[in-house]
Amino acid sequence: MKGMKTITLTAVFLTLALTAPARQSKTESEQQYHLLATTKTSTMQKELDEASSKGYRILVGSPTSGSEMALFLERVAQPPDTYKYKLLATTRTGTMQKELNESAEGGFRLLARTMISKKQIIGGDEIVIIMERPPKIVNKYEYKLLATTLTSTLQKEVSEALAAGFILVGMVSRGEHMVIMERESAVR
Repeated sequence: MKGMKTITLTAVFLTLALTAPARQSKTESEQQYHLLATTKTSTMQKELDEASSKGYRILVGSPTSGSEMALFLERVAQPPDTYKYKLLATTRTGTMQKELNESAEGGFRLLARTMISKKQIIGGDEIVIIMERPPKIVNKYEYKLLATTLTSTLQKEVSEALAAGFILVGMVSRGEHMVIMERESAVR
């Protein structure tokens, strides 16, 4: 009887050990949320492309330390109808303004919840934002980036942009305050 219990327990153990990897990979393929974290923006773009191709969409982004950023994504789509992303990163506001509007022309829209200031070893703080393009483009947008260290100047510039039809959608600071304003433009 003792030998039979040993064989039975061994069989149960082997069955559990052999089926554990299959259960684990099924769980990973059905994972609802996915965390991405890296210090390199090029790595983040690559990982975003991979995750979005599997149906994930960005929920929120945040700096985790001075030089690292993290994003939480949620599985919401089925390939091929997936969201696409463009990560924009620069230390120059003029470059960011240009890249924002070039991306917007391609159907991308700013995800304000992803705006962060990220420390670099050389060159000052980098502003990182992510733009999202839905599976089907319904609206297009254009952007105005305002940057200043003077809050009184910023208030005046925001009011002028508001009068031109822009609305405030995001703000990040890095020694200067950067505000991004958005307005809908015609889909061509």
